[in-house]
Amino acid sequence: MKKRPWLWIVIAFVILIASWVVLLRIASDYRPANVELATPVNHDS
Repeated sequence: MKKRPWLWIVIAFVILIASWVVLLRIASDYRPANVELATPVNHDS
């Protein structure tokens, strides 16, 4: 491992991406009932 320090960077990125995939998969499985992502804009005033 001392001859290839870039291998630690590759391993760190793989763990980072894998953790994001797991986090997003859990978040999509346990989604709240009603989430308004786009808030309606009132142009009445």
